[in-house]
Amino acid sequence: MLEKTALVPALTCFFIGVTTPITTYANDDAPTLALEEVIVTARKRAESMQLVPVAVSAITAAELAQSSIRNLQDIQGFVPNLLIDRVPGLQSGAAIAIRGVSYQEIDKSLDPGIGVLLDGVYLGTNSGQILENFDLERIEVLRGPQGTLFGKNTIGGALSIIRTAPTKEFGGKVQGTLGENGRQDIRGLFNLPLTDKGGVKLFASKLESDGYIKNTTYNKDQGGQNLADYGVTLAYQFTDELDVLFTAERTRDKSEVGAWADFNKFEFSVPQDAACLLSPDFGGCFLFDTGSDEDHSSTNAPNSADTTNDFFNLKMNYDLSDWMITSITGYIDRDENSRQEYDANSLEFLYVNVDESYSQFSQELRTTGNIGDVVMTAGLYYWHSEYDAAQTSYDLWQYLPTGPFPTNSFGGTWPVGTRAIIKQRGENTSYAAFASADWSLTDKLTLNLAARYTYDERSLEPSSSQFESEDGSPLVPGGETVKVDADWDQVSPRIGAQYDFTDDLMAYVSYSEGFKGGGFFGRITSVDNVRQYNPETVETYEAGVKSDWWNQRLRINAAVFTSEYKDKQEDIIVTDPSGLVDTVVLNASSATMQGLELEMTALLADGLTLVAQGGYLDAGYDNFQIAGIPGVPDDASKLKMRNTPEFTFGAGVRYVQPVFDDSEMSYNVNYAWRDSYVTIFNNDPLGDVDAVGLWNANIDFRLRDMLTVSVYGRNISDERYYRAVLIPPLASFGQWNEPRNYGVTLTYAF
Repeated sequence: MLEKTALVPALTCFFIGVTTPITTYANDDAPTLALEEVIVTARKRAESMQLVPVAVSAITAAELAQSSIRNLQDIQGFVPNLLIDRVPGLQSGAAIAIRGVSYQEIDKSLDPGIGVLLDGVYLGTNSGQILENFDLERIEVLRGPQGTLFGKNTIGGALSIIRTAPTKEFGGKVQGTLGENGRQDIRGLFNLPLTDKGGVKLFASKLESDGYIKNTTYNKDQGGQNLADYGVTLAYQFTDELDVLFTAERTRDKSEVGAWADFNKFEFSVPQDAACLLSPDFGGCFLFDTGSDEDHSSTNAPNSADTTNDFFNLKMNYDLSDWMITSITGYIDRDENSRQEYDANSLEFLYVNVDESYSQFSQELRTTGNIGDVVMTAGLYYWHSEYDAAQTSYDLWQYLPTGPFPTNSFGGTWPVGTRAIIKQRGENTSYAAFASADWSLTDKLTLNLAARYTYDERSLEPSSSQFESEDGSPLVPGGETVKVDADWDQVSPRIGAQYDFTDDLMAYVSYSEGFKGGGFFGRITSVDNVRQYNPETVETYEAGVKSDWWNQRLRINAAVFTSEYKDKQEDIIVTDPSGLVDTVVLNASSATMQGLELEMTALLADGLTLVAQGGYLDAGYDNFQIAGIPGVPDDASKLKMRNTPEFTFGAGVRYVQPVFDDSEMSYNVNYAWRDSYVTIFNNDPLGDVDAVGLWNANIDFRLRDMLTVSVYGRNISDERYYRAVLIPPLASFGQWNEPRNYGVTLTYAF
C-alpha cells in the first residue's frame, strides 16, 4: 500500500467506453461542434457537472438509450472504480462497490454502505436494486462519502436514479425486444395531458427469458427472468409556487434467483451414511461432480422466488422566489419469498425457504436559496424501517445423528421431514439535520462547507433454531427470543474549496467524513450468538480537476483520493460450536483505500465521439485483529479486501451518420475491463474472480424520431466468469455470467 501522504501515480492510459451526445451550437459565423452540457443534482440542486466539486459521473438518456444497456448492472463500465455484481441468493439484488467500499450481504440486519436512490427516495435494502433500463432520464454516480446531503448509509458513495417526469402533451413510446435464451420484453409509456397545469404518465413492463444454463438434473434452463412492473406518475402545478409529483408503482418479480451452478469438488454418493458425513475425513463420502460448468448445472431444483414490491413517492416543491422548499416522502412495502438450494448438488440434501416482509418510510424536508454570496441548502430527515424474516431449512437433518445437536426422542437420527426454523424481527429509526453552504469568496474562489448530524437507533429480536416434524409438531421447541437494542449519533462534516481558473478549468480539494450506523446481525442459529457491531466511520481527502479543451470538444476530469476507515464492518461466515453455520459482523480497526480516477470525452468529428474512463485502487486493512472465532485467522490484516479490483478501464466509440429525411444510423462499440478480485473473506481460492473484459455493441436505425430498430450484441467475445459462495463445510456454489447473446429491439415513439 502507498504511504497515506503520497500522491497516487498518474495513469498512462484512458479507460471505459461510454457515449456522449453531440450538440451543435450556432453563431454568427458558422456552426460549432461542442460537447453537450450535462446537468446533475449531486448537491440537491441542478448544476453543470463541470462546476460541481464532487467526483460524479452521469449516464445520460442518450447513453441509456443504447440497447446493450439492459439494467443497472451494465452501467459499471461507464464509471471508474465502480463494480456491480448480482448478490448470490437474492433476486435482482445488487452487490455494489465504489472505491473499495462494498456490500454483498442478503440479510436486512446489516445496512449497505452504498446508497441507491430512486427519484430521491433512498432504497434501504439491496433487494431489487438491479433496476431495469427504461424511462430513465439519467443516472448519477457519486464517489466517496455523500452523507452530508444524501445521508443514510452513503459512506462509500451513492447512485441516484432519476426517471422522466410526465409531460403536458399526449405522447409516449412502446418498446419490444426479442433475443437469445427466449428473451421477450415488452414495455410501454404513455403521457396524457390533464390540463395546462399538469399531466399523468402511465408505464408498464413485462420481461421474460428462459435462462442461459442447462440443468442436467431436471433438464431445463435456469436463470430465467419473469418480471412485471406497472405504475402511474402524476405531475401537477397547483399554483405558480407549488408543484407536486406523485408516483405509485408495483413490481412483481418471479425470476429465478440467478443461474446457479455446483462448485462442490464432490457430490454425495452415500448421503445417509451419517457417520461418514460427520467424520473428519468429510471428503471420503463424496464423488467428483462432473455435472456443472459455465453452461450446465447439476442442482436438483431451481432457486426460485416470488417478490412483490410497492413503491410510493410524493415530491412537492414550493417556490418562494429566493428560496425553494422541497419535501420528498417515500414509502416501500416489500414481500420476498424464495426457495434456495444450499446443497448445490443433484440430491435433495438441503434447501432453504426464506419468507420476508419489509417496509420503510422516509421524509426529507429541505430548502435551498441564497444569502448574499452564499448558496445554502439545509434540511431535516426522518427514516424508519422494519422487517420480519423466517428461514426454514429442510432435509439436511435426517442425515445427521444427534451428535452435537439437541437430543430428541427419536434416537440416532432426525426423522424424515425434519425442518429447522430461525426467525428475526428488526427495526431501524434514523433522524438527521444537515446544512451546506457554498461561499463565493472571490469571483474565482468558492469555499464549500457542510455538516450532517445523524442519530440512529436499532433493535433486533432474533430467535434460536427450533426443530419441527413434517406435520409441524415440535421436536425440539427451541425458538427462545431475545430483544437487543442500541443507538448511536455522529456529526459528519465536509469542507472544501474550488478555484475556477477559467470558464473551462476548475480544480477542487475537499475533506469529508462518513458514518454508517452499528447494529446486530440477525441470521443466527442461537440467541447466544448475538453480537453487536460498532458503527464505521471514514475520513476522505480528495483533489480533483474538471476541464474542457479544444473549444469544448475535449473533456477531461480527474480525481485523486485517500480514505481512512475506522471500525469497517465485515460480514463473515463461520461455523458455531454445534456445527451449524452462522454469519457474524466484525469491525476492522482500520483500513485505507486510495486511488485515482480519470474520465475523458472527445468529439473527434461531426458524429464521432470517443470516450474513455478508468480507475486505480489500492485498498487494504491496516489493522484487523480477530480472536476466538473458528475458521477465521486471528490476524486478518494481510487478507485481500473483497470486491476491490486494482484497475478498471476500457474504451468506447460512437458514430452517428445521417441517412435521409431526418433519419440516422448510429454505431456503438464499448469495451469494459476490470482487474481480478476476491469475494470470500478468508481469501479462499474459490472466491477469486478472474480479470475479464467484455465487449458490447449495437447498431441503431432511427426513422424520423418515430421508429428505432436496434440490433445488439452483449459479451460478443463470450467471456465467462463466476461469483461463488462458500458455506463450510456443506456447500460451494455460485453464479456464472451470461454468455454471448444477440437480439433486436424495436421502439415506436408517438
